Amino acid sequence: MTNQSMNRPITVTHIISGDLWAGAEVQVYNLCKALNEGDDIAVNAVVFNPGILHDKLLELGIPVTLINEETSGPITIARGIASHSRDYQSDIVHTHGFKENVLGILGKDLARVPYSVRTVHGNPEHRLSLKKPQKWLTSRLDILLGALRQQAVIAVSSQLEQSLQPLFPGKVHKIFNFVDVGEIIHNWQPRHHLPGPPPSVAGIVGRLVPGKRMDLFIRTIALLNDQGHSFKGRIIGSGPLEHELRSLTKDLGISDKIAFTGFVNPAMTEISKLDILVMPSDHEGLPMTLLEAVSLGIPVVAHNVGGIPEVLAGWERSGLVDDQTAQAYAKQIVAITSRMATSEKTHDPASNDITHPPGFLDKFSSQQSSQRYVELYAGLVTKPH
Repeated sequence: MTNQSMNRPITVTHIISGDLWAGAEVQVYNLCKALNEGDDIAVNAVVFNPGILHDKLLELGIPVTLINEETSGPITIARGIASHSRDYQSDIVHTHGFKENVLGILGKDLARVPYSVRTVHGNPEHRLSLKKPQKWLTSRLDILLGALRQQAVIAVSSQLEQSLQPLFPGKVHKIFNFVDVGEIIHNWQPRHHLPGPPPSVAGIVGRLVPGKRMDLFIRTIALLNDQGHSFKGRIIGSGPLEHELRSLTKDLGISDKIAFTGFVNPAMTEISKLDILVMPSDHEGLPMTLLEAVSLGIPVVAHNVGGIPEVLAGWERSGLVDDQTAQAYAKQIVAITSRMATSEKTHDPASNDITHPPGFLDKFSSQQSSQRYVELYAGLVTKPH
């Protein structure tokens, strides 16, 4: 019997760690919020950690079960997922992350939930090789479970779609990460991002970990000032490298030009004040920070990886970098500043229009993308066996 014949919404259970408030967590929140506003999907969730995501989902009135991984082993978590799924009569278990994939699949099989999908939010931060057999084996297990026990794999960018197709043939669906552009504009009152009086403020957002390349951002700010361009930098986030990064600012003589804000929630409190956003991460999927900044028309210089080029293509307020050096980032920042200074001459000061990349609202708005999820879920539960 299909959900249509039962005349009730499709019940989808999301499984996510929730230990951080980062890109995947923000996207899960945006998705649950968008689905919860409609009538087609009954949303609920299982999270493995107390924290921001857990609390924000509860604020939306979404049922959430907390199975704390600090005090629960894998079998206990899987049984908890199964119990939750039976209680809410889940039709689909939707997993977000490796650990969530494995435990979610085990839990859904214990509860005999008929369908499961996963979202792949980004590329792995480390290349897998037989030199690290445990990581290689767990990755193989994850892929095998996805191929055998899940019915759909969602890629958040075209680059991810291409890399996942050979692993999950016939199961990959591209659905971009998305934001509520109207809500962001309403909440953060965008200003027109044309060059103001110096110093300009460049910012970077994320965990202070090696892959985010905060060190490269700091060296870029130092180089810009050495070249005679007045810039200050803001590092928005926290993490294990903070002491090392603070030492780097002292070594480069720019400790007075770099501010460490620590973790800020919501990050838009700081992002909305930036003159330019810099994203030098070694690896990315489709960053939520990027979509949020672009929603306000904030210029972006970013590493040419993952889904970033799809967002910024054809936008004069952006620059992509292939060479991971301070020289390359500084060059793009100066070029954007110059282009915007030129455009200021023809800009109407009375205009409040926000400039977005071509097609941005069609590709990355909440209404378009959330409907694609509804269609995917419906296609699974109504598909003949």
